[in-house]
Amino acid sequence: MLFPRLFKQSVARTPDRVAVVNLGTNETFTYRELAEAVYSVANGLEERGIEPGDRLTICMGNRPEHVITFLATQLIGAVAVPFNFRVSADGVTYHVNNSKSKLLLYDTFSKDAVETAAGDLDVPLIYVGDDPADRGTSFESLLDVSSTEPPIQVTEDDPSVMLYSSGTTGDPKGIPLDHRATTARTLVNAMGQRYYLGETILGVMPLYHTVGLHGVLCDVLGMSGTYLCQPQLDPEQCVRAIPEWDVTALHEAPTIFHQYLKTDTIEEVDLSSVSAVGFSGAPMSSSVFEAVIDVFEPDHVANLYGTTEAYGTLAYEALEKGDDPTTAGPANVFFETRIVDVSAIDPDATVDPGIEGELIVNTESPVAFDGYWNKPEQTEAVIQDGWFFTGDAAYETDERNIVITGRTDDMIISGGENIHPANVEDVLASHPKITDVGIVGVPDEEWGEKVKAYIVSDGLSANKLDQWCLENDELPNFKRPRVYEFVSELPRNPSGKIMRYKLQNQE
Repeated sequence: MLFPRLFKQSVARTPDRVAVVNLGTNETFTYRELAEAVYSVANGLEERGIEPGDRLTICMGNRPEHVITFLATQLIGAVAVPFNFRVSADGVTYHVNNSKSKLLLYDTFSKDAVETAAGDLDVPLIYVGDDPADRGTSFESLLDVSSTEPPIQVTEDDPSVMLYSSGTTGDPKGIPLDHRATTARTLVNAMGQRYYLGETILGVMPLYHTVGLHGVLCDVLGMSGTYLCQPQLDPEQCVRAIPEWDVTALHEAPTIFHQYLKTDTIEEVDLSSVSAVGFSGAPMSSSVFEAVIDVFEPDHVANLYGTTEAYGTLAYEALEKGDDPTTAGPANVFFETRIVDVSAIDPDATVDPGIEGELIVNTESPVAFDGYWNKPEQTEAVIQDGWFFTGDAAYETDERNIVITGRTDDMIISGGENIHPANVEDVLASHPKITDVGIVGVPDEEWGEKVKAYIVSDGLSANKLDQWCLENDELPNFKRPRVYEFVSELPRNPSGKIMRYKLQNQE
């Protein structure tokens, strides 16, 4: 069973159910209307010469046209290549040229960057927006084509999408995934999240990220659900949409949950429709975790650990009773995992339960990638003897649950002691006057490295914060920051992870 078939079954099962809502404009599509638009665009792309295997770059926010384009590619065998619509003109050029794209679709959010880069692009452009584009043709031209239902032209082995890494170490890396992986990711996430037919979910996580694409959109449209998309994040609007549309599940980055909790609306609306809550993309602090459980009172809560290379790796341990938010669970369906010695790039160098090491994943899983796009050296660096080295530090409990402790390359070594930034961040985030916090190691002549804290706060001084840290029993003294710097915001990637290299580059 392929995802395009799951979508067509949803259309046949619930043709009059609302499939997609644009929260920004209140535009809605039933499954019948969505299918007609998808079939028109699929036929329109073929009329433009798009063939199976051709890659189409998509530089748009979460909007119906993005959804329609993705679905159309899945039917005709083209490869969807979504990427961050916030990139610069150079970023647009890189993604289009690196992917060898045959067509670029963009919208109002990426308009300036795309049209600045247009002179360096040798691909046709299609624009989505109410204002006229200086370059390319309108998306409406794809819709003004027959909506005759096209056949599904793909097999499990055909390429489905190519996603890009966040590029925290060099240029973003393309991660090709076949239709087997797209379908498997959809099913694995639905099982782990305990989704049923007809869920209604906020589509806030970006569609150029595997969480937003496979973990939310594909789950919803493959199971007759309703996808509430928002081209640009508006936390107040999202919270108001929960009772308006009877939202049943939330799957967000911790930073997005934090923004929901800060809205004026959160205490005014009925949130009882939400039964499942999942978070992913970055660690969630204990204070935010406890607040999410207290405010939403969900039936099921899970830490949805995974990577773009191997999404859905761990089996979403139930955390609704207030368990440790760093607990992800044992290996999921379709997965085999190990924890190995960090210092040895050897899949057989396993460590005992309770001992921290690096989490690795067997790439024989139908969910996993086979390698990076045109980057054999980078592929060889992370795949050894069929095992993908995630770069995530973890340990296994006596109950066989895996706890994610941080990134192996983020480790701070101070006076011979290993310090995970996430552990320190979790404690500092509980301070009532701290809005956000990022921890890095900086050089120190005596200790090798010392802990530095970047703090987003209003009305807090370094002396008061340091005294609070000294008095906090949850923060051992060797982990206490020795340097504090107050900033207006922290650099985070679209999935919510702190981009520590940007903080360290400020030194």
